[in-house]
Amino acid sequence: MKFYKTTMGIMTLGLLLMGWMALPTTSLAASKKYLSLGTGNPGGTYYFIGAGFASLMNKFVPEVRVIAESTAASEENINLVLRKKMDLGMAGIHALPPLIERKTDLSGMRLIGIGHSSDCHWIVRKDSSVKSIQDYKGRRVAVGAPGSGTLIGSKDVLKIIRGLTFDDFKPAYLTFTESITGLRDGTIDVGLVQAGFPVASVLDLAQHHPIRLISYSNDEISRLVSQRPFYVKIVIPSGTYRGVEGDTVTHGSVSMIFCRQDLSEDLVYKLMKAVYEHPKERDAVHPQAKQWSLEYIFRAAGYTTQYVPFHAGAVKYLKEKGVWKEIK
Repeated sequence: MKFYKTTMGIMTLGLLLMGWMALPTTSLAASKKYLSLGTGNPGGTYYFIGAGFASLMNKFVPEVRVIAESTAASEENINLVLRKKMDLGMAGIHALPPLIERKTDLSGMRLIGIGHSSDCHWIVRKDSSVKSIQDYKGRRVAVGAPGSGTLIGSKDVLKIIRGLTFDDFKPAYLTFTESITGLRDGTIDVGLVQAGFPVASVLDLAQHHPIRLISYSNDEISRLVSQRPFYVKIVIPSGTYRGVEGDTVTHGSVSMIFCRQDLSEDLVYKLMKAVYEHPKERDAVHPQAKQWSLEYIFRAAGYTTQYVPFHAGAVKYLKEKGVWKEIK
């Protein structure tokens, strides 16, 4: 209970403080350039991190007003940016392969940074007979909402680690919030939330309903990360969520922030500085925000930049910091 209250308090207070500090005056507001940033479902980490980063950008780049918008996350954000309906977005890199296979023209987007992993939470009630991925057969399983990277990823991951397809169980196309509600109501057998731990909605669920997290076997996680360069092994420590005893081995999808290709070099350079040069404010947004540092910025970049190269403004900033490297 103490961990839950502390974590929620830090995230909420951090967002409120940064939002207050970033409020523009009436005289300045009219001259600002408005930018939209696609995040994700309010039950996930993209929503917290996107809102927090928007506040940082508003505070330290006074000529812009970045508005964080809740979306279906990865795939929808990519499509919105490509259609110039949105300026910036967050996405899991695992959302790229299906777009590449469909020969989607990705030339209209550019990479700004790579950061935290969206960690897969397969959730069941404590008394559920589902003990492993193999037990999903015949059950009602949440797989992610239409237009989300979670849906793309769940289909790919289940196929790789256990040879399961959506024909083997009853897929429920739910948002994170709907997945949590389904577990509460008992309308689904397995819930799915893919977001950097600890996830606020999962913390809340565990406070009121005994739950378990489904853990991968060593063979399952090894098979997955060896075949997909954008997935990493994640261990959610015992006690992260109330009543969940023992470490949970799962996978995380490395996340990126990207933008429209036609945003100016100077603007993207300033947005980079706002996020990467204010670690104290950034890290207060969410525990996973610490991964949005120069230490992680090239994680999975070898794969990503084949299709989405860094924006010129990001390259300028990384060269200035002395960390830029040519990616082959």
